[in-house]
Amino acid sequence: MEFTPQELKLIESLRKRERQWRWLRWALLGLSVLTVCCYGYIGVSVYREIHWESLTVQDAFLFSLFWPKMLIAMALAAWFMVWPLTSWRGNATRLLLLKLVDAHSDKKRDDKAA
Repeated sequence: MEFTPQELKLIESLRKRERQWRWLRWALLGLSVLTVCCYGYIGVSVYREIHWESLTVQDAFLFSLFWPKMLIAMALAAWFMVWPLTSWRGNATRLLLLKLVDAHSDKKRDDKAA
Protein backbone atom coordinates (compact mmCIF):
# COMPACT_ATOMS: atom_id res chain seq x y z
CA MET A 1 0.00 0.00 0.00
CA GLU A 2 1.38 3.38 -1.02
CA PHE A 3 0.38 6.65 0.60
CA THR A 4 -0.52 9.64 -1.53
CA PRO A 5 1.21 12.96 -0.86
CA GLN A 6 -1.96 14.25 0.79
CA GLU A 7 -2.09 11.23 3.10
CA LEU A 8 1.59 11.70 3.96
CA LYS A 9 0.83 15.33 4.90
CA LEU A 10 -2.00 14.12 7.15
CA ILE A 11 0.30 11.57 8.80
CA GLU A 12 2.91 14.26 9.43
CA SER A 13 0.29 16.57 10.92
CA LEU A 14 -0.79 13.73 13.25
CA ARG A 15 2.82 13.25 14.33
CA LYS A 16 3.16 16.99 14.88
CA ARG A 17 0.02 17.06 17.04
CA GLU A 18 1.33 14.13 19.06
CA ARG A 19 4.63 15.93 19.68
CA GLN A 20 2.80 19.16 20.61
CA TRP A 21 0.53 17.37 23.08
CA ARG A 22 3.46 16.90 25.49
CA TRP A 23 3.65 20.62 26.27
CA LEU A 24 0.06 21.53 25.34
CA ARG A 25 -1.38 19.47 28.20
CA TRP A 26 0.67 21.48 30.71
CA ALA A 27 -0.25 24.75 29.00
CA LEU A 28 -3.96 23.87 29.20
CA LEU A 29 -3.70 22.98 32.88
CA GLY A 30 -1.86 26.23 33.57
CA LEU A 31 -4.42 28.20 31.60
CA SER A 32 -7.27 26.62 33.54
CA VAL A 33 -5.64 27.43 36.88
CA LEU A 34 -4.97 31.02 35.75
CA THR A 35 -8.57 31.41 34.57
CA VAL A 36 -10.00 30.06 37.82
CA CYS A 37 -7.76 32.39 39.84
CA CYS A 38 -8.55 35.50 37.79
CA TYR A 39 -12.29 35.01 37.51
CA GLY A 40 -12.49 33.76 41.09
CA TYR A 41 -10.92 37.01 42.21
CA ILE A 42 -13.33 38.99 40.02
CA GLY A 43 -16.26 37.00 41.39
CA VAL A 44 -15.25 37.60 45.00
CA SER A 45 -14.72 41.30 44.26
CA VAL A 46 -18.12 41.64 42.63
CA TYR A 47 -19.76 39.73 45.50
CA ARG A 48 -18.22 42.08 48.05
CA GLU A 49 -19.09 45.17 46.00
CA ILE A 50 -22.79 44.39 45.65
CA HIS A 51 -25.02 45.48 48.50
CA TRP A 52 -27.35 42.50 48.76
CA GLU A 53 -29.70 44.05 51.34
CA SER A 54 -30.73 46.95 49.12
CA LEU A 55 -30.01 46.20 45.48
CA THR A 56 -29.64 49.25 43.29
CA VAL A 57 -29.60 49.55 39.53
CA GLN A 58 -25.81 49.84 39.64
CA ASP A 59 -25.54 46.60 41.60
CA ALA A 60 -27.83 44.79 39.17
CA PHE A 61 -25.86 46.18 36.23
CA LEU A 62 -22.55 45.12 37.79
CA PHE A 63 -23.89 41.64 38.45
CA SER A 64 -25.43 41.26 34.98
CA LEU A 65 -22.21 42.49 33.37
CA PHE A 66 -19.84 40.07 35.09
CA TRP A 67 -21.93 36.99 35.87
CA PRO A 68 -22.24 35.59 32.29
CA LYS A 69 -18.53 36.16 31.66
CA MET A 70 -17.63 34.38 34.88
CA LEU A 71 -19.85 31.40 34.04
CA ILE A 72 -18.37 31.05 30.55
CA ALA A 73 -14.82 31.43 31.87
CA MET A 74 -15.37 28.84 34.59
CA ALA A 75 -16.87 26.41 32.08
CA LEU A 76 -13.85 26.88 29.80
CA ALA A 77 -11.50 26.46 32.74
CA ALA A 78 -13.23 23.21 33.68
CA TRP A 79 -12.94 21.97 30.09
CA PHE A 80 -9.26 22.97 29.91
CA MET A 81 -8.71 20.94 33.07
CA VAL A 82 -10.79 17.89 32.16
CA TRP A 83 -9.52 17.48 28.59
CA PRO A 84 -5.80 17.03 29.46
CA LEU A 85 -6.55 14.90 32.51
CA THR A 86 -8.75 12.48 30.55
CA SER A 87 -6.31 12.13 27.66
CA TRP A 88 -3.01 12.66 29.48
CA ARG A 89 -1.07 10.18 27.37
CA GLY A 90 -2.52 11.41 24.10
CA ASN A 91 -5.40 10.58 21.83
CA ALA A 92 -5.70 6.79 21.67
CA THR A 93 -6.97 6.79 18.09
CA ARG A 94 -4.13 8.97 16.90
CA LEU A 95 -1.54 6.87 18.74
CA LEU A 96 -2.85 3.60 17.31
CA LEU A 97 -3.00 4.99 13.80
CA LEU A 98 0.57 6.26 13.98
CA LYS A 99 1.76 2.90 15.35
CA LEU A 100 0.03 1.08 12.50
CA VAL A 101 1.59 3.41 9.93
CA ASP A 102 5.03 2.97 11.51
CA ALA A 103 4.64 -0.83 11.62
CA HIS A 104 3.55 -0.85 7.98
CA SER A 105 6.50 1.29 6.90
CA ASP A 106 8.93 -0.89 8.93
CA LYS A 107 7.52 -4.03 7.33
CA LYS A 108 7.78 -2.42 3.90
CA ARG A 109 11.41 -1.43 4.58
CA ASP A 110 12.25 -5.00 5.72
CA ASP A 111 10.64 -6.44 2.59
CA LYS A 112 12.73 -4.15 0.38
CA ALA A 113 15.93 -5.04 2.22
CA ALA A 114 15.36 -8.78 1.83
